Amino acid sequence: MRFVNDHDPLPLLNQFTQRYGDGVTITYRQRQPGAIVIDFVKR
Repeated sequence: MRFVNDHDPLPLLNQFTQRYGDGVTITYRQRQPGAIVIDFVKR
């Protein structure tokens, strides 16, 4: 899943980590103010 947003969703990332642990890989593809792109990959 690709997530695109205008701010860094740190609380959401923490929730994903707590719920899925190592079952999901979270990778930033772009991390600039106003332009955040994150890929979530299920293992």
